This record gives sequence, C-alpha cells and structure tokens, in this order.
Amino acid sequence: MEMKFRVFVLAFLFLSMGLMADVPADSIPREKADTTNPWSYKGKYAFMINQIGFKNWAAGGESSLSGRASVDYHLKYKKNKFSFDHTAHLAYGMVGYFHKRVQKTDDKIDLSVTVSSQVSKKWYFSSILSFKTQFSKGYKNPDFSHVISDFMAPGYVTISTGFRFNPKKNFELFMSPLAGKITFVLDQSLADKGAYGVKKAVYDSLGNRLVPGKDLSGQLGINILSSFQTKIMENILFKTRVSLYNNYLEEEPSKRWQIDMDWHNELTFKVNKYFSTVLLLQLKYDPNAMFPIYENVDGTSTIVSEKSKLQWKESLGLSFLYRIE
Repeated sequence: MEMKFRVFVLAFLFLSMGLMADVPADSIPREKADTTNPWSYKGKYAFMINQIGFKNWAAGGESSLSGRASVDYHLKYKKNKFSFDHTAHLAYGMVGYFHKRVQKTDDKIDLSVTVSSQVSKKWYFSSILSFKTQFSKGYKNPDFSHVISDFMAPGYVTISTGFRFNPKKNFELFMSPLAGKITFVLDQSLADKGAYGVKKAVYDSLGNRLVPGKDLSGQLGINILSSFQTKIMENILFKTRVSLYNNYLEEEPSKRWQIDMDWHNELTFKVNKYFSTVLLLQLKYDPNAMFPIYENVDGTSTIVSEKSKLQWKESLGLSFLYRIE
C-alpha cells in the first residue's frame, strides 16, 4: 500500500473517531445563547514570532527572524431550520536570514460559504462553495528567479452539494457525491508548462509556442470534509480538519484513484489569556502538483522525470492570540 493512501486512510479514520469520542460538554467553547439575534461571530487573530541567533558558533548555522500572522473567523446565521455559515482561514509568514535574504514560509487564503437546511436532529442538507489560493508569488528555493506559484496560480473553486452530519458540537462530517472543482492557473508561464493539472502549451520542433496553455481545468468528483476539536487537558486544545477529493473524470489511469488531500492540525498550549504556544502541522497531497526526480547522469544531477509527492509543513512558536467569541 502506497504511503499517500495510508495517510488518506489515517486521516479519515482519525476524524471518524469524533463520532465515538465522549467529550465533556464544557470542553469546547460554545456560543452564548441569544434568542433574539440569529447572527453570531467567532474570530481568532494570531501573530507568531521566532528568532535564532549565532555568533562564533563552531557547529555553524544562520541567524534568522521569522513571523507568521493569521486570521480565522466564523460568521453564522441560524434561524429555525435554515443556517448560513461563512468561514475564513488566512495566513502569511516570512523568514529573514540576517544580511542575506527574505523568503515566504506560509501563504494561505481559504474561504468557504455554507447554506444548510436541517432535515433531522443531526443531519443537514448543505451546499458549500469554497475558494483556496495564496496572496503572493512562490519561488523555487534557493533560486528566486523561477516562479512556481502566485495568486490564482493555482486557485481552486469547489462547489459541493450533499449531507452534513453534526452529532456533537465538536465534530462535523460533510459528504458530497457530486462536487465540481475548477483549478485556475492565471500565470501564463505556469499554464504553458501544464502546472497543477491544466493542459500545457503546444510547441513546434523549434520551441515556438503554437497553442498557449489553458488557464483552467474542471473536475467532477466526490468531496468529503470533516473537522474535530477537543480539549486534551485544561490548557491544551487540539483542532483538526481534512478535505478529501477524488476526480471521477481523471483521464490518466495512474491518477484515477488518487486522493487530493489537505489535512490541517493545530495543537495549542495556552500560557495565559493572550499568549499560547502553537504547533501547526499540514499534510497535503495533490496528484497534479509534480516534483522533479533527479538522477546522476555522467556526474551531473539531472531531472529525469516528475512525480507527485506527499507534502509536509510544520511550525512551532509562541503566538499572541486575540479571540472574539
């Protein structure tokens, strides 16, 4: 069994544990009861900073200063059996190596709008519109002359209709058997290369471009979204959310059963009202995000092929947090 499939199974089973988890009713922050106002808002604003310095250090190392700012909020309207939810997860981080260079460490725009109608105590019929992209250019490190991503390159818009299962305050599962997904690559140089699954440009034998690359591609498949949170201890909160997508219309047989996965995990150790230590871990797998495979050819490291790989991102730091609940 391939590693990416094992990670997919682990993500799905882990979140499914929320169905059975016996979490105390007071372990998760709840919205204040308000019988007159159908609107509610929760927000978390954070700034994380980390610094490391070296001087006359025999083992070597680079002095650096890094920071990450993030905004997470949830706007909700609920009246009778109808509900409207808007959530946002925004983040941007940079690291600076003293007297040398500055580069991006995090860049995320993740927005969603959900409209639901309650059909039973725990089930909702829901439609979700989600949008994901980034704020600025990303480069192939350490070569900052090669752009590998930008705003709306890629950009993802997903429209899903299905059923949402919400048995407890701290767990939610959404399943859509018919979900449309559009991938945008609005940087023409990336589109010409066929980046992120769009159709690449056609060239003649001399390298002249005959047909430009497409700047978007469409998919139709199954979409599964889930989230879970719990207090491990009085001052330790764990949150996780995962998005899984499979394209029914994949033309390449080798990619037909590959799962597009985006799994976010956050472990918060509360120091006091405003400061917390936060561990962030994101696992991602995109069959259309290709990485070069190198081999030694006549003493030179040469690109011989490309392959999709499991992507991993982790950060740990002290954060200033401001919450609105």
